[in-house]
Amino acid sequence: MPSAVEPTYPGLPSPHDGSHARVIPIRARGRRRTPAGEPAPVTPQQQLAETMQALFLARGRTLTDGPTAEAYDITLGAVLLMLDGAHAEGVVGTAEHMTLRGMVQGMVDAPASL
Repeated sequence: MPSAVEPTYPGLPSPHDGSHARVIPIRARGRRRTPAGEPAPVTPQQQLAETMQALFLARGRTLTDGPTAEAYDITLGAVLLMLDGAHAEGVVGTAEHMTLRGMVQGMVDAPASL
């Protein structure tokens, strides 16, 4: 199943001025290290979590804040419900539904990696 982090989109358009927001490179800061002192490999789930967190940080929010994380979870739950409804109505096929659902589920799980 494709990962929601491939390819990484460099930013989202700002609703305020039409420009593109830059993604904050969080990975460069607190990279985990192995016992030998080598940087631990970054998993696709960690990359996705860092990308989602960077989007929120660019707006002055963080997914480590309880109410913000809850709103994020509620919103993605609504997206999953929409995808399930689209599949039930035949708008998207089974393969597309499974791919899209897997990508959104990766986003739902991302904050646990922060």
